Amino acid sequence: MGIVRTTVDDKLFNSASDILSALGLDMNGAVRVFLQGVVLHNGIPFELRLSDEQARSMHLRKQTNRQATQEAREIARNGGPLHADVQAMLAEMGKDDA
Repeated sequence: MGIVRTTVDDKLFNSASDILSALGLDMNGAVRVFLQGVVLHNGIPFELRLSDEQARSMHLRKQTNRQATQEAREIARNGGPLHADVQAMLAEMGKDDA
């Protein structure tokens, strides 16, 4: 069995991993699919892309995660409201919706 080893920029690796995950593949599986396609088609064989809707959804999810992380860091820096329990926290959160 052959071993394929490569080094790529962390940002590229993480971005590709996110897309592959949305397509139901991991990095090893994607490399195997690619190499099998190369052999079958004697060259780069296909395009495998997220739909525009999937790409927008992933972008929105990342943006939401970034915002949540920033808010959590801000709360950690400045302190935030303390709640006696989860029910009190949810009740406080519900006030924002009203």
